[in-house]
This record gives sequence, C-alpha cells and structure tokens, in this order.
Amino acid sequence: MFDIVKNKKIFLTIAGVLVLVSIASLIFRGFNLDTDFAGGMAVTYQIDTAFSVSEVQEIVDNALGSDQSPSSVQQSGNEVIIKFGFDNNLQTDEERSDFSMNKIAAITSALQEKYGTPVENTENTENNENAEATAAPEAEATTAPEAEATATPEAEATTAPEAEATTAPETEGEEATASVTGVTLKNQDIVSPSTGRDLARSAVIMSVLACLAILLYVTFRFEFTSGVVAILALIHDVLILLGVYSVFQWSVDTNFIAAVLTVLGYSINNTIVIMDRIRENTRHARKETYAEIANNSIWQTMTRSINTTITTLLTIGMVYLLGVPSIQAFSLPIIIGIVVGFYSSVFVSGSLWAFWRDSAVKGKKAAAK
Repeated sequence: MFDIVKNKKIFLTIAGVLVLVSIASLIFRGFNLDTDFAGGMAVTYQIDTAFSVSEVQEIVDNALGSDQSPSSVQQSGNEVIIKFGFDNNLQTDEERSDFSMNKIAAITSALQEKYGTPVENTENTENNENAEATAAPEAEATTAPEAEATATPEAEATTAPEAEATTAPETEGEEATASVTGVTLKNQDIVSPSTGRDLARSAVIMSVLACLAILLYVTFRFEFTSGVVAILALIHDVLILLGVYSVFQWSVDTNFIAAVLTVLGYSINNTIVIMDRIRENTRHARKETYAEIANNSIWQTMTRSINTTITTLLTIGMVYLLGVPSIQAFSLPIIIGIVVGFYSSVFVSGSLWAFWRDSAVKGKKAAAK
C-alpha cells in the first residue's frame, strides 16, 4: 500500500505550487469580470430565423466597434443574451445611459439588417376581416327584423352559449396561425459598477461566513485541529479554482459565485469522511503513529472517495456537455472544484493533520526536556 502521508512533501509541494501560481495570477492578471460585477448591459433579442452564436458574435463585434467587444453572447432557444461593458471613461449614470442606448441601437440595426425586422404574418387576419366586412351588412339586412320579432329570453339563453362555443375555438385557431419573423428586442438590463462592487463584496462575505460555519461545525463534531485542516483544504480548493479562471481569463459572473459556494459544500464532504475515520482509528490505536493512522484512514475511505467523485463528475459532466451556455457556466467551475477537492481531501488534509499532531508531540517533548 502506497504511503501517502510518508510522501506528503511531494503532494504538499504540488499543492503549494498551484496555490502560489493562482495567487500570482490573481495579483497580476486579475479576473475577466462579467457585467454582473464590472457593470454594463445585458440585452435579450428574439431571433425567429435560423442563426448561430458565432455569427451573432461577429455581427455584434462589428456593431460595437474594435474598441468595445461584448462580454458574452449566449443562446437560449430562439433568444440570445448579449452582454457588454461600459467605456472606462464614462463617469456619470447619464453618460452610461447614452452610451448604452447608442450601442443597443447599433446592435439592433445590425441584427435586423442580417435577420430582418419583426414582421407579423397577418394574412389570415386580413382575410377574416374582409369576410366579416362583406357578410355583416347582408346578415343585418336579412336577419335583423326576424330576430327582433321572434327573439325571446329563452332563445337568447339557448343560443348564446352555442355561439360562444362555436366561435371561440375558430378565433383561437386564427390567432395561433399568426407568426413573427425577424429580430425583436425583448429586454435590456443595466448594471452599474457600484452594484457590481456590492455584489462582489456580498460574495466574499458569504464565502467567509460559510468557511466560519464549517470550522465551527467540524470543531464541534471532531476537534479544532480537524476543523483548521478542513478550512485549509477549502482555501486550497477555492484559490486554485479562482486561479484557473484568472489564468485562462474565463468570464466570472454570478453563476461562478454560486458554483464556488457549491464547491465549498461538496469539498468538505470528503474531508469530513476522512476525519471521521481518523477519529475512530485514533481511539483504537495502540502503537501506531499519527502518520500511520492518517495513512490507514485515507486508504480505508479511498474507495468511497473515488466512487463518489467519479459518479458526481459523470453527472455534472453530462450537464456541461448537453446544457445551455448558462448551465455550462455553472457546471464548469463545479467540475474543476470536484477534482481539486478530491486531491485536497486525499493528499492534503490527512497529511496536514498528521504533521500538526506530530509537531505538537515533538513540541511537548522538547518543552519537557
């Protein structure tokens, strides 16, 4: 059986290098913030003709100009959501509003030039109106006297429901045949930079509170050492996840924040399982060292950790492959977090626990001498 704890220098060095690279990238490169954080516009168009996202992307890039590119173009059915940021030189809300309206007008004009303006198919409606116009005078001329002479309350009561029952479906059918082609502006939302900063601050606060809650729970459930080790493993997972997005400059939006919080909850699960086995083995240990206890505990839970990780990756992987872009933006960081969380739980947390315990014992022996 491979001794993971004995070779902890290898695994801790790998983890340390990844964390340092992530921190360096965060400092020097930063994030590619979506309009949810950096501020900007989110515009939704309905396109009722065949189109591709790459084609729309190219059209929007040309409409915005070389100095301004959209943050993202996402497709959802026959709708596209286009996000673009503000010019950095804009200072007031009025300037941002004028800038946004000009850009939206340019995008709308370019898309409608390519896919057409919204036109409603009213052929059936016009035919129905002509039929009603020609039939109404004749019906009034021939039936009005008779209807007045013979109409009774009983007749009105019996004929009204029939008239409604027979005419309503035909009207609904006629309306259902109407269709719209071309490009229609459905919605436009503006996010100010101050709102984005508040959202980012709230995300950081939520992450810190989640870590504190986990620390309290693990400390109460196991011990303080296990709680600190679990938090260090979580910090390792989050920093590497943030570093990956910083290095590749992938867009960071609210879906990413939700995914990070999900990773925090998932990653702690494997770590807690290992810590629970370490606690049980510590109670029954006689001559084993802390390193041996940690290594045995890791291997006793290895099958469970691998099976859980693989089944979860298969599920979230299918979601990523088959999902729409908004779902993919949520599932991708979860996939990365699951892989990194498995590494930290198996190769980092147990080794840190054993190192902490051994250091405490050595410190007590040195103090006793």
